[in-house]
Amino acid sequence: MSLLSPNKILLIKHGSLGDIVFALEPILSIKKKFNNSVIDLVTEEKFIPFFKKTKMFDQYLVDNRAGLFSTFALIRKIINGKYDLIIDLQNSKRTNFYNFFTKIFSRSRINGSRSFVHDRYVIPVQGKESPTQGLYNQLKLLGINKSDHDFSWLVSDKEDQSIEHKNVVLIIPGVSKSGRSKQWSSIKYQQLCSFLESKGYYICLVGTKHDAMSFQPILDGCKNIINLIDKSPPEIIYSVATKSKLIISNDTGPGHIAALSKVNILWLALDNSVTKANLSFQQNNHMLLKNKMEDLSVNEVQDFIIKNKLLDKVE
Repeated sequence: MSLLSPNKILLIKHGSLGDIVFALEPILSIKKKFNNSVIDLVTEEKFIPFFKKTKMFDQYLVDNRAGLFSTFALIRKIINGKYDLIIDLQNSKRTNFYNFFTKIFSRSRINGSRSFVHDRYVIPVQGKESPTQGLYNQLKLLGINKSDHDFSWLVSDKEDQSIEHKNVVLIIPGVSKSGRSKQWSSIKYQQLCSFLESKGYYICLVGTKHDAMSFQPILDGCKNIINLIDKSPPEIIYSVATKSKLIISNDTGPGHIAALSKVNILWLALDNSVTKANLSFQQNNHMLLKNKMEDLSVNEVQDFIIKNKLLDKVE
């Protein structure tokens, strides 16, 4: 079967929530290009409910990135799947290991940016392009181009109605365990939220119970809180973001979900080439960057919001 019209395609994508979001538009572009193909997905079990909302995939192959036995079991499933085309969107050492065996024991054509593929995109030095741009460059080898997408499928039918008819600022103060260096002070977040509250805005908090230390000062210091802590899967984050006046976030996965809404988002993040590449490509992104997060003051954030007219009621 010609790669112009493959009967059966396998995509490989796992990683962090941020990794998933960076790949989302390229994934949707693959579906647009190969709309008549059967498309399966290798991903972690925890991301399957999210991917099901795209109504794009015919079958899911679970890859929780466990031990050697499960790894070879997955490789066997990939080989037995008899895919015409495999698109590796993870491009990790692990998925390159999968590709090594798949390339030897199957007739699948493999697209990726690691060594054991047929159609290889060579990734430039980190920070030269965003992950999304890099994946689109990889997909150009298959004739897939960047396109605009409608994310209305991500709107939740269980959205919290408490944000209706309110001036809401969505605040995302948490980070992953590995991202502590990218986190702005929870006390400074509370001071900023108190300022926004004094101007008539409601503060909506999203995240998980593991972010408790990030949220507690805000919960203690503010009154007009819409508390969605541990009640904010990706579809809730996106739905709330679409109805917010502004999003303020650390460089973290839930922030990238919120950014899909195209609502103005203010990133409080580290000043380096990787951050700039990752955050600058989305529409309506604004960045306040520092070499160290502790060097960013509340006054600087307030002044940035005022200067850039990110909120109507703040002067």
